Amino acid sequence: MKNLGIIVLFVFLLLGCEKEQEKEDILETGDILIRIENTSKFTYKDIKVKLDEEREYENLSSGETSAYRPFSRAYRYAYVELKINGKRYVLQPIDYFGEEELKEGKYTYQITADNSSNEYGRLDLTFKED
Repeated sequence: MKNLGIIVLFVFLLLGCEKEQEKEDILETGDILIRIENTSKFTYKDIKVKLDEEREYENLSSGETSAYRPFSRAYRYAYVELKINGKRYVLQPIDYFGEEELKEGKYTYQITADNSSNEYGRLDLTFKED
């Protein structure tokens, strides 16, 4: 009877590992995976990235990096909206004319913020291929 309990436990552990692997595989096979890195001294809240789709990211303290989010199409820069100390700031691209679409892979948008209070001039994005 003791051996049966061990076998059942082993099967549950194995199935749990497979479920986690499935989650990772979904991310690994997604077209384009983008994460956000906070390279400023501020905390970012309510982070949104908009390309063809909109994705929300978790709040990030200074120096933190988010989880990857999948996109079907992306570029080296994007529309980014976030809040610092309750105030909304936006990084607004004009267009993507002449830009090549990113290929399948993992990428990081490193977002920094200066001390300006300008809603559309405070943020800056640096693109990084992971």
